[in-house]
Amino acid sequence: MGVPAHETTTRHLAAAYPFAAEPGLGDDGVLVGRDLLGGAHFYDPFRLYRSGSLTNPNMVVFGQIGRGKSAFVKTYLWRQAVFGRRAWVVDPKGEYAPLAKAWGTEPLSLRPGGTLRLNPLDAPASVGDEEPQEVTRRRAELLTSLAAASLGRPLLPTERAAVELAVSEVTEDSAGAHETDGASRGAPAPTLPEVVEALLQPSAGAARALRTSVAELAADSRNVALELRRLVSGDLRGMFDGPTSPGVGLGGPLVVLDLSAVYHSAALGVLMTCATAWLQAGLSGAHSARRLTDSPSTGEGTILVVDEAWAILAKERIQLDYCS
Repeated sequence: MGVPAHETTTRHLAAAYPFAAEPGLGDDGVLVGRDLLGGAHFYDPFRLYRSGSLTNPNMVVFGQIGRGKSAFVKTYLWRQAVFGRRAWVVDPKGEYAPLAKAWGTEPLSLRPGGTLRLNPLDAPASVGDEEPQEVTRRRAELLTSLAAASLGRPLLPTERAAVELAVSEVTEDSAGAHETDGASRGAPAPTLPEVVEALLQPSAGAARALRTSVAELAADSRNVALELRRLVSGDLRGMFDGPTSPGVGLGGPLVVLDLSAVYHSAALGVLMTCATAWLQAGLSGAHSARRLTDSPSTGEGTILVVDEAWAILAKERIQLDYCS
């Protein structure tokens, strides 16, 4: 006579085998807590990536309101500091100031009409075999994503082409002026006001490239130009409408971009994307590869945190991987 089958949940099944424990991910890195079976759970994405145990070090933190998501992230970053890790945070609610103070830094507060500016089109010079055109392409992708999210629809082929040509021409103009000045450092990155101007008043060369007239090209790109103009001269001006403010860098152990002044704005997702693009530019190229693969003894490694990422993910046309 057979024994009848017994059905139970995984929670109760764990109690049926009280002395069973899983091996976990090793005992190197930050202690996160205890797993379901009571064992210590350590998680170090840098070590796991180097060993090949992890193919993608990105992480998403889900949970209900008030269940400690932000507390976990802050604790995790603070514990990572023991291992020499750094952190860059996009903070839309302004709640990372105490962590910044404990780390000995001050948040970078962005607000409409403020004095601090970040250029989302900042990008490092081309690395290795990467051509300068690749950096221009990434800048154009960012702007098309921002415009599409603001318009609430995909860009038309003419609009996308207009953005690509505007970014390319502004980049070439900056490089040409830089060579004329004879400066020793790299050419400055284009800015949003320059791109908006190139969209509102396209050049004859851009019109010829698309086999159209200047007037028709200006009409085709006008809606995109006006949406991007909001970041330049509209209600969102004063944050991303010029070169990055002098003295602003990513060299500290913790960099917090405080966007709490615009947290209730309908354009929060667009603004967070601009801030994230500026941070990710610092993670691209050789620096990103080196920090991700260095040995633990070097203390290298940077963690990029996008808090309240729903504001970006809700805009399905916004890309998060600009210059990553």
